[in-house]
Amino acid sequence: MAKSRCSKNLFLLLLTSILLQAHNLSGQSSIVDTEVHLHKIDSVFHVFANFMGDVKKGNVDMLIIKSSLTLGSRFGNNLFRLTGRYNSNDLDGRRVLKTNTFQFRYNKIIKNNSIFLFYQKGSDFRSFIDKRELVGGGYRMNLVKKKKGYFDIALGAMHESEKYPAYKFSGEQYEARSVNRIRLTANIFSKIDLAKNIKSFTTIYSQWNSKDISGDYRLFFNQNIRFIVNKNISTFVRYFINEPSVKYVKKVKYNSDIVFGFTINI
Repeated sequence: MAKSRCSKNLFLLLLTSILLQAHNLSGQSSIVDTEVHLHKIDSVFHVFANFMGDVKKGNVDMLIIKSSLTLGSRFGNNLFRLTGRYNSNDLDGRRVLKTNTFQFRYNKIIKNNSIFLFYQKGSDFRSFIDKRELVGGGYRMNLVKKKKGYFDIALGAMHESEKYPAYKFSGEQYEARSVNRIRLTANIFSKIDLAKNIKSFTTIYSQWNSKDISGDYRLFFNQNIRFIVNKNISTFVRYFINEPSVKYVKKVKYNSDIVFGFTINI
């Protein structure tokens, strides 16, 4: 009884802190992080759905939608994941932000390690990207594995293709352009069970231009705290920050996302 009351109080405290900080909502098409679902996918077909909506009426009418759907399945040592995301912000009936992302990911499990391949395609209104397409792969190694968590690193490479439209921003005119490059990747994944029903997932992605490693890199940090309600439903708070050394648009500031919602596991 005491444990149940403690877990409930912790959840309410966590939810309150999220509500106080959730004013900063934006899209993140550059990274698709399905780490929280990785070890739930077994030989059975799985569906993971996230959704968050916010409707505001008053002097300013606002509609915010964040949603994602992941399909996963495992056949022996072969793990497949298919993920789609859609985020949008409408202000007084006018679309001011839209991102959509699709990713297919394959892992060949080798004991505690794996070989991975992925394909990703999407667009990001906030970053002025018409299209971003990634094809890559690598090797993921488990360094620490315990009952209450793990620590992995992954090394790889990917081909990145981006298209930017012509537009005017803050008085400056930007021409349409396309960019193609090879990026080296180094990623960190960790999981810690904070309590019986509370789990922490930390993911750090780094992407380095193979021709300008010190001058052109992108860092992504994603912290996910998940509260397990039952085997099919969980709530979460996610903190994400993106720091590119070369800005998509020079005058655009890249800040963080704080998102909360729920996940349904079928």
